Amino acid sequence: MLAWWDRVERWLIGVLGATGLGIYLVQILGRYIVPGADVAWGEELTIYIVIWATFLTASQLVREDGHVRADLLLRMMPAVRQRWVEIANCVIAVVFCATLCWFGYLAAKDSFDLGETSNTILAFPLWIYYAALPTTAALMSIRYLMRLWQFCFRFDPERMEVHSGRES
Repeated sequence: MLAWWDRVERWLIGVLGATGLGIYLVQILGRYIVPGADVAWGEELTIYIVIWATFLTASQLVREDGHVRADLLLRMMPAVRQRWVEIANCVIAVVFCATLCWFGYLAAKDSFDLGETSNTILAFPLWIYYAALPTTAALMSIRYLMRLWQFCFRFDPERMEVHSGRES
């Protein structure tokens, strides 16, 4: 459907993951092999990068229906009931993600307004770290709205699937 969005997310997750891995590798080499090359801020920055990468993955999981959930009873229902349960699930998820987005935004804004930084040598602006939550929650909200649209208007009860316009 929106292949460019998927590519951008995957590319960004990959770049963040590789960057975090690279920084942590330098940290490890500096600590154990070449003590002079040790960077004091490596661990902290790696944590921030990995958190962003991990949170961004949640949007991809919504697209792929990969979030962990108890769906044993759901799969035992007839397709028509499954559809209504999935619609209810999407509505609840949109409300939950929109709420996370709002409160995450407030936390990031407060951190920005207060000029909050980490208490390490890096003095990393914490609003960037906190911004991972509202950003990811907004992306997930959009994905759940798309999923809701598909279950409402592009549902195939024969295969219990939505028609996304993309062949598997």
